[in-house]
Amino acid sequence: MAAISTPAPLPRAFEDAMVFIDGSNVLVELKNAGLTLHSFHALGRYAVGERQLKRVYVYSTQPKIDAAKQEHGTACFENCRVVLGDSIVGKNGVCREKGVDALLVADLVYHAAMKNFRYAVVISRDSDFSAALKRVEDFGCRTGLVCLVKHAPQRLIDACDDYRLFEGELL
Repeated sequence: MAAISTPAPLPRAFEDAMVFIDGSNVLVELKNAGLTLHSFHALGRYAVGERQLKRVYVYSTQPKIDAAKQEHGTACFENCRVVLGDSIVGKNGVCREKGVDALLVADLVYHAAMKNFRYAVVISRDSDFSAALKRVEDFGCRTGLVCLVKHAPQRLIDACDDYRLFEGELL
């Protein structure tokens, strides 16, 4: 009887990786902690470790991106693809975002289905992303989660392969 052989997995250094940052969530976390992040791309680089970083996406709304540039520096989104959802001003004058999470999920699943990466990292504490992380694994991709300052909900941690809490000095 012949043995079944499976190909050896690629070394991590040869895995293509993409990072999907829930900008609205992360920006609130940074503000609440009083932290400044000069480069979201550097955060993406940290998130993938030794893997080949293909792209860093940041999802938010234009008003929040503009405010982030004031707070973190005009170059904080350099080398990132910023994807904008809608910003709706309510009757009370409060600005709400619409579609930001849906855009992140759509891109995450699309790139997994197209085999544009072998490893995806979501940077967020929003447990709504747990279903999307599981779906990405259905396409044969591994997933990671990075949170800033505070731990993620257990449901989100359980949905991914790797979890890291970043508490150190931000780049």
